[in-house]
Amino acid sequence: MKIDLITSMAVLWGAIGMFIAAVQAARAADDDRDGDLPRVLTPSRLPQRLDEAPSTVTIIDRALIEASGARRLVDVLRLVPGFQVGYKTNNLPTATYHGLSDEYARRTLLLLNGQRIFQYSRGVIEWNNLPIPLENIERIEIVRGPAAAAYGSNALQAVINIQTGSAAEYPGLSTRVAAGGAGIADGFLRYGGQVGAMDYTLSVSSVGDHGYPGVYDDRRNSSLSFLGEVPLEAGGELKLQAGFARGDYGIQDPEPIFAAPARDFPVTDAFQSLQWRRPGTANDEWTLTLSHNVFHYGDRGFLNDQLLPGVTLRFDYDIQEERYEADAQYLRRFSDRWRAVAGFGYYHEAVRSPRYFDTDATLDNAVSWLTGHGEYRIDPAWVLNAGAMLEYASLSASWLFLPRLSVHYHVDNRQTLRLAYSTGSRQPTLYENNGRAIIRGVNVPLTIYGVIASGGLDPEINRSLEVGYHWQAARNQFDVRLFQERYSDYIGTYYRPAPEVPTMLPGVVLDFANDHPLTVRGLEAQVDWRNPSGTRLFASYALTAIDASGTRFDAGYEDSAPRHGIGLLVSQEFGNGWQASLNYDYQSGMRWYRDQPIDGYHQLGVRLAKRFKLGSTPVTAELIGANLLGPVSDYLPSREWDRSVFLRFTIDH
Repeated sequence: MKIDLITSMAVLWGAIGMFIAAVQAARAADDDRDGDLPRVLTPSRLPQRLDEAPSTVTIIDRALIEASGARRLVDVLRLVPGFQVGYKTNNLPTATYHGLSDEYARRTLLLLNGQRIFQYSRGVIEWNNLPIPLENIERIEIVRGPAAAAYGSNALQAVINIQTGSAAEYPGLSTRVAAGGAGIADGFLRYGGQVGAMDYTLSVSSVGDHGYPGVYDDRRNSSLSFLGEVPLEAGGELKLQAGFARGDYGIQDPEPIFAAPARDFPVTDAFQSLQWRRPGTANDEWTLTLSHNVFHYGDRGFLNDQLLPGVTLRFDYDIQEERYEADAQYLRRFSDRWRAVAGFGYYHEAVRSPRYFDTDATLDNAVSWLTGHGEYRIDPAWVLNAGAMLEYASLSASWLFLPRLSVHYHVDNRQTLRLAYSTGSRQPTLYENNGRAIIRGVNVPLTIYGVIASGGLDPEINRSLEVGYHWQAARNQFDVRLFQERYSDYIGTYYRPAPEVPTMLPGVVLDFANDHPLTVRGLEAQVDWRNPSGTRLFASYALTAIDASGTRFDAGYEDSAPRHGIGLLVSQEFGNGWQASLNYDYQSGMRWYRDQPIDGYHQLGVRLAKRFKLGSTPVTAELIGANLLGPVSDYLPSREWDRSVFLRFTIDH
């Protein structure tokens, strides 16, 4: 393992050496620093220069997504320092930042064009079944660190904001097909046009494969999405988004407590949102957004008549969830020195699952919030950011005040130092607070309990302090941060005696409780370097250490994040339409929360692409290989991803 780490570090620092060697050439670039630096919206809801945002941000653009050869959005996150990606089963990939997670990504907030995409009963992000195809994603902004001052609940560790292009950017017809080993068979169709004043784009996609070899792990994800934009006569616009996704899955439980048959089940996700944006008369802007989400996990489980003599038991995992949300935002530029944004909102979430809550009733939670953020330019060298959120959730019946403060010092027109304090929060899920997981008898009136939540949980809080350095020249960037995060009231699991009810395990049920504080410390660095000859290097390194010595539960917190993680993507344009890229990922050994430990692993992917024309029609042909260094276990030691190779063709009309 030590040799593997040394090799990986040599690859990374060799790449950074290439970057440093290019600095002198980059100094000759345009010194208009404000014009060169990308802008980010996600950290504070206020458009800001990347080096002046109150949180560290990784930007994944369309070119990086293409060069990675990824077929699923979640795999793109392997490039981001501090992130871990794993597949317990093919139907449920997960991604976490700084560990402390199982297959349910409870502590990362996912946004689609600023709208929450999150299942609240269990804290699941349906990475496979997002109602937006990967081909429509133009940019991903990943806030690395807590951002509850802007987003409240679930922005505990990180925020991922998926951003699509505007409808006007997709005129005409675009198609893509892919096929290869491991049952890979993908299709995509998009058409954009105009009806009256409205630009629109409609997309249909289907993605599928066989998953892990040797087990029943097939999946097929299909989606339909729509984006429409209408300019308003007085300025601004009206934007309509809608999407529907269905996943059809085969599953064979990886670690069954008892014999469970392989089975098929569907999962559906749908969302709609309407956003009105209008500029004011005093260098200001209003935005009003209404949104709706529906989720149905349709696993009706199976019957078992072997566990108890004469008793047929039904295992039913069906879950139905729904959320309505409304928010308003006001942005004002008061002068060249200071700007501010303020907003308020409300959302109501409801869930029904007789299996997980031992009731046919619908459970709900309502959250109200008020937020504000200001950016003040003290002088050309110093910039101050300050913001906070006030949030109330009916489930925990508690008010939270979640502040953030950062100070930025521009050493010169390329270098910036920053010091930031921020907070994150996560309200308990409905399952953690009210869960009563059961198995019912079909032919006899019997109820057996696996989970009984005691309730009364407090929200998790993350208080983070970081020191960072940012360097920029033309389009080349280097960023490094040292951080410490202190989690209080972390919600952990434990088994407690339950002699009063029949139980799945002898005499005990699973319960949830707030744990004592734990601390995460580390260092992260990332490089994004390009040269005029068509080379692009994107590299990252993360060193993470978790101190959980004072916690109540022996849950393996310390091992839930790899000590070392490396991501590296190198792409090269060769001329005549040829392009090649290499995607490498290293992760040292770790253990997903309460699961078996996995060894460190290396992953290598290669992509070769050729752009050409058939008549006047642009075509891109790609040959993509994954896991070329051999089988990889990224969640359970008993399941490995094999090498795979596939072809992909894209046609734009």
